[in-house]
Amino acid sequence: MRISERGWLVWLVAACGLWLSACDDDDPADPMADMDPGADMGPAPDMAPEADMTPEPDMVPGETLGILTEEQTRMARAMSPMPPIPASPTNDYADDPAAAALGQKFYFEADWAGPLQMDSRLGAEGEAGKVSCFVCHDDDTFGSADPVGVGARFHPRHAPGSVNAAWYAEAGFTWRGRFDVMWALPRAVFEAGAIFNSSRLRVAHVVFEQYRAEYDAVFGDHPLPPLDDLDRFPAEGKPGDAAWDEMDPADQEAVNRLVANVGKALEAYQRTLRSTTSAFDRFVAGAGELDESAQRGFALFVGDAGCVGCHSGPFFTDQSYRNLGLEQTGDAPAMDAGRFDVVEAIAGDPFNGVGAYSDDPAAGQPFIDAVEARSDALIGRFRVPTVRNAAISAPYMHAGQIADLAALVDFYDVGGGPAPMGVRDPALMALGLTAAEKADLIAFIEALTGDPIDPALGEDTSNDP
Repeated sequence: MRISERGWLVWLVAACGLWLSACDDDDPADPMADMDPGADMGPAPDMAPEADMTPEPDMVPGETLGILTEEQTRMARAMSPMPPIPASPTNDYADDPAAAALGQKFYFEADWAGPLQMDSRLGAEGEAGKVSCFVCHDDDTFGSADPVGVGARFHPRHAPGSVNAAWYAEAGFTWRGRFDVMWALPRAVFEAGAIFNSSRLRVAHVVFEQYRAEYDAVFGDHPLPPLDDLDRFPAEGKPGDAAWDEMDPADQEAVNRLVANVGKALEAYQRTLRSTTSAFDRFVAGAGELDESAQRGFALFVGDAGCVGCHSGPFFTDQSYRNLGLEQTGDAPAMDAGRFDVVEAIAGDPFNGVGAYSDDPAAGQPFIDAVEARSDALIGRFRVPTVRNAAISAPYMHAGQIADLAALVDFYDVGGGPAPMGVRDPALMALGLTAAEKADLIAFIEALTGDPIDPALGEDTSNDP
């Protein structure tokens, strides 16, 4: 009964469409401090060799892979290979190699960072120019090994990987889905006190002083304003600061456009950070072997363990937001309401996909229209992340509460946590896995590790002052 009824219950809930959605995160002290480990760079090999990774369109009746059943084989083929990268119609520069090269420079740039608000591995309190995107996104998936982000001070959430982050476009970006488009995120990160502790005027001046030629070469339709005129363009400032609020509206608009374009270059870079071919994909394509433990783990993943209810499709996530009952630990705040705190801000963000800086507002409108209304049901919900590359992206969960894969499997095995806020997702249930079954699940997760990113994409190419 433990196995069969548990598996059927998971599938019945999924089939009835009762799976709840989950959420992502921001800095409570800074409304725009949401950071989603997901911006990446430069030209990266994708799905090579692509032709060999394409499964046959139709299975021969009775066909199986390895020790999988016919039904498990059908499900494996439905979950591999990765689909093409989603389009980014609101960013005309999303797939421009020159924009991606500039975005790589920006990813490693620290000069636009404001003063640190605490002593940390980055430097002493009060020192400026110590924070870049890379300092929070420095592991193999361009995520962080720290439980929560370490910027100007501790950020309340874990910095997830930038690798493959562009595939989250369907549901938005960051742990709470605060941003509908990837290029909107950097502006908020720059001005978040917990991360860069900077301002849009400071960012604009760094671009003007260090990247003028490269910026104008990419964004020729929006050339840089005369930022050397400090009477018109103060060295520091953002909305709410007197220096910014007293500027001419046309000059404010020019700086906003510049900062939006910085975000678009960063997105172009992040879209090239792709790791889409794993041992599992090669196995499904008939191009490689897969250990039998990993095959048994896949059978559990799509069967009795019920993982596929949330981690479905080739990206191994249903892109929902869910409450797993996680307690806040370490340097995270005592409470975090998750998606509940951000849904109302998405449509009103002037840097969103339907605003003045979007390159196709009509294409951005369906996302805005689909954002759910704020309700108590959203409290404590966070993004369901991809399982791809999970084996190399510890720690796990929105505040890095779970240290390693063994602890992660144990967490799900007992049916999640106590839900300090909101209502725990009813899909969670105790599994009662054996030690051997847990080992098989971990073997399968490890088989979802993709090929390494081109080392050139991890090089600091930022300009010296």
